[in-house]
Amino acid sequence: MFIVKPPKQDFYCLYCKNNEKLYLCRMKYLTRSIKYFAYLVVILCIFIVVLSVFGVVGTTLDEIFKDGAGSLWKIAAIIAVFAAIYPHLGFGRRNALVPGSYEEIRDGVIDVMHQRGYVLEDEKDQNLKFRLQSPVMRLTRMLEDRVTFERIGTGFELEGPVKDLVRIVSALESRFRPE
Repeated sequence: MFIVKPPKQDFYCLYCKNNEKLYLCRMKYLTRSIKYFAYLVVILCIFIVVLSVFGVVGTTLDEIFKDGAGSLWKIAAIIAVFAAIYPHLGFGRRNALVPGSYEEIRDGVIDVMHQRGYVLEDEKDQNLKFRLQSPVMRLTRMLEDRVTFERIGTGFELEGPVKDLVRIVSALESRFRPE
């Protein structure tokens, strides 16, 4: 009896909406989670060192934590859970209603982004990609600062950090609001 294997099929991410292959989307998510885990561990270590230097807490793990070194695994687990959830909550998509042809609004969009500290990184067809101009701000965001503009019929679909998207969409819609 012959067993026929079905052809290998590529699956696409439903969240990304841009036909990005599912494994690429998952890798991006995993990369962000690992970055956040490392970022949170570094911040926690700095916080503990500062408290220790100023004498607020002791200098050994047994003095700092109730269970001593055994507490580190619990703290790491809590940080890992938070780091696994945050990329889903911190990155997303928003639509900006920007009336007009691309040629009419392009310079205005670039100006709005420049006012918020972004610089144009790439432009293909009518899609734009922006990055933060300040290297310090980019590092504080762990190089996850890209905002992409994908042209849709009524304006743009933006993808990036949610807290930035809310401000950018508001600025774009107020700038291009028909009088």
